[in-house]
Amino acid sequence: MDTLAHAIYGATLFSRTGLAGGLRGPVNAQGRRIVFDWTFWTALGFGLLPDIASIGIYFTQSALNGEGISFHALPAYVFVLYKMTHSLLVALIGLGLIRLFWKPLSLPALAWPFHILLDIVTHSLGRFQTPFLYPISDLAFNGISWWRHPWFIRAYWGLLLLIWLGIVMARRRRTSKGKWITSQHPKI
Repeated sequence: MDTLAHAIYGATLFSRTGLAGGLRGPVNAQGRRIVFDWTFWTALGFGLLPDIASIGIYFTQSALNGEGISFHALPAYVFVLYKMTHSLLVALIGLGLIRLFWKPLSLPALAWPFHILLDIVTHSLGRFQTPFLYPISDLAFNGISWWRHPWFIRAYWGLLLLIWLGIVMARRRRTSKGKWITSQHPKI
């Protein structure tokens, strides 16, 4: 799955603006809607983390040095970082530490292991397979090569759109008093 989709799925599923916010969405202690939701941007960042902290470092370094970016000449450190950031074991240890030291960050941080779970099924064996048990094992599954199948790309972006439409529609169906609107049609 592409990096942007990972980021948006993370924010969609693990922020108060997205599904985790329920039918109310992000609100403060007084029940007022929050325009700037830190969990949205944090979940977006955790959704990006595995790719940015591996391949993104190389891309940034190449750009700053005025070099071209090539997938064919990646240095060895990129693959070490890739294995570490795409390991469920490393992510779960990270989540444990986050929960221990800053519990409110736990929800958005779930976007990191979710990114890995998506990569397990959307990366085939090869250079960017997902070794989800690293450093214990390099075990990886032969998933679908998302970049080779335009229909698959359309499907996961379409699903993302449907999720957001569902969130918006469900939240609009509530009245200002928090009760469900049971029918749109007047009784005859």
